[in-house]
Amino acid sequence: MRFEQTVDVLEHVGLFHRKAAELYRTLTGRVSSPRVKMLLDYMARHEDRVALSVREYRDESRPQVLSSWFKYSHDKDIFAPLKEVDLDRDYDFDDVLDLALALDSKLLELYRDMSTQAVSPEVKDMFNSLLLREMEEKQKLMRAAAGLLDL
Repeated sequence: MRFEQTVDVLEHVGLFHRKAAELYRTLTGRVSSPRVKMLLDYMARHEDRVALSVREYRDESRPQVLSSWFKYSHDKDIFAPLKEVDLDRDYDFDDVLDLALALDSKLLELYRDMSTQAVSPEVKDMFNSLLLREMEEKQKLMRAAAGLLDL
């Protein structure tokens, strides 16, 4: 096991969101359905916004929180669902939504794991806050997807 600081986890999460946005943009150019293209475009913009939010969260956090060390045992790669995407496939609406939910599940798992491992109550609170924010983002995504289905 390796040791990481809180700032490392936040940078990892920011990179995850940027990679997800990049993937959604790539898929946008490869799908045929206009509705799926709209969903992918929404999701790419959403991921960009969340990546920026994570960076701002990091920038506004106290140095003592960011430099907090803990044993990092989250052995599941949050990037795995991104690597498994078949770029040559024509994804339908449900496929894209399933992908988004799989990505969200990885982040939720990471935040829960980090909260559990946090030694400092302040770091624990930070990861619980991020967990709640990610759950809210997941709900926004579901509402947006439902709206696109009504078009």
